[in-house]
Amino acid sequence: MRFATVLLVAIMLMVMVELSETRRRGGGGRSGGSRGSRGSRSSRSRSRSGRSSSKPKITKYTPIKATSVRSPVIVKQTKVGSRSSTFKRVVFAYAVYRYAPSNAPVYRQGYPMYRSYVSIPKKRAVRVTFERERLLDDKGDLCLDTSAGSQTVKEGIDDHLVDLRTTVKYKNGETKTLHGVGKTVSLEDIKDQDFEVVSLASYDIIIVPETTCTKVEKTVKGTMVTMYEKNPNGSKRLNINNILLSIVIMLLMFMN
Repeated sequence: MRFATVLLVAIMLMVMVELSETRRRGGGGRSGGSRGSRGSRSSRSRSRSGRSSSKPKITKYTPIKATSVRSPVIVKQTKVGSRSSTFKRVVFAYAVYRYAPSNAPVYRQGYPMYRSYVSIPKKRAVRVTFERERLLDDKGDLCLDTSAGSQTVKEGIDDHLVDLRTTVKYKNGETKTLHGVGKTVSLEDIKDQDFEVVSLASYDIIIVPETTCTKVEKTVKGTMVTMYEKNPNGSKRLNINNILLSIVIMLLMFMN
């Protein structure tokens, strides 16, 4: 008898939690009616509007909405930057991409530059806000028109690489530069701040046929953000039910 009573109380508490969550998502229930057909139609319209604007249920797999560049993300919202992409042969003569927080690509583990790689610390991700790729001449000027599109570099140019610099520019104005092919630039010391990474590869030969191009430059700007395995707001309901279940078990142990 006591077991049945405790179980009934637990079920009632869980139902109350569910009803409370439903009312919260539904914006407090239906609107009250008023006299006359016009008032009735208005009431029904408000009721339908309330239901349509109700907040969707948040689960542990629900993506976190990006309201700013520093909004956190879950793993599901990110992608891993491939190291193999650092050795691509197709580059743009001139390409610029600017992203709003809502459509910005987010990377975990790392981000591929040109011939170098940016390492992202665990439980962190990088929201990219700006990307630029350029083919340059010996003087550092554009070697092709901005509308030239993508270009394929010659084979075997890595034997003619004379300098590769990858520079991290911090928000406070400090910089850190690494030299060499295949180097990994760590962003371990960047905590929730904006940064810029620039890689510049210089060759002693023309790298695109029938041009004056001898350099490839890639620039990336982004913000370090927190990354969760699952949506932290999606576990609140589960935590409440777990607490209630723990209370029931404790009561049963006490009764015995």
